[in-house]
Amino acid sequence: MDVQLQLELNEEEERGFRDLILLCNKEDETDYDTGLDYDFFYSIRNEEKKDSGIKEDYLAILMGYKLGEQEKGRDILLCTAFVHPYMRGQGLFSGCTDALYDDFRGWKIRFLRKGKEDSYLHFPYLYSEYFLEKTLEKPIAFPGERKIYPYGEVFFSSYNEKTLYLYGLMVENRFRRQGKGEAILHDCLEKGEAGVYEKVILQVDSRNEAAMQLYTKMGFTIKDCLSYYDGERKRKDDGKDI
Repeated sequence: MDVQLQLELNEEEERGFRDLILLCNKEDETDYDTGLDYDFFYSIRNEEKKDSGIKEDYLAILMGYKLGEQEKGRDILLCTAFVHPYMRGQGLFSGCTDALYDDFRGWKIRFLRKGKEDSYLHFPYLYSEYFLEKTLEKPIAFPGERKIYPYGEVFFSSYNEKTLYLYGLMVENRFRRQGKGEAILHDCLEKGEAGVYEKVILQVDSRNEAAMQLYTKMGFTIKDCLSYYDGERKRKDDGKDI
């Protein structure tokens, strides 16, 4: 089965990719977005439908894009892969990653997956991004894009007509570990003017333990989790790929 590299997709290819993602979502009880806003795509087409007994047009896809950051001087690619449930364990994922490694030599590779596991296949876990949510006791008005306090500031935007997105909370170093972050959130979310916003959502990196503790203490709960894995090619002592 040949692995094909594509930088752009036509309508038929987009439809085939979305069908495979939806099938994997159903099989794995996940909810990956079917949006295809990626820089490149590796795919394995289902060329012999009669022989495979599979109706979908694609058996595997690996999609990725370049992150706007570097690690130890190396550019980073963030990738997500999907393999047809009936074709897993047949080497399709390895075929896609081998092509990826050959085309992007010297790049740092990370894989993105829903949930959190100690490893993704043989790739070690790095960190997670948690999506938190809090239902307010009383609906509040929009607190403003930026609210400044003597000891810090907080930033909001409107996510939808009933939900606020908290995208930044900063406390000056000299005021940290004094409950000031909690005071800011309490003032904004519990003392705010009455309005239409019933929920607040935010994202937090699992490596920011202080922020996680603060938000969970303030009643935020985890609604979703994306985890990142080190996709470096693993080799045995003899230099051969694992």
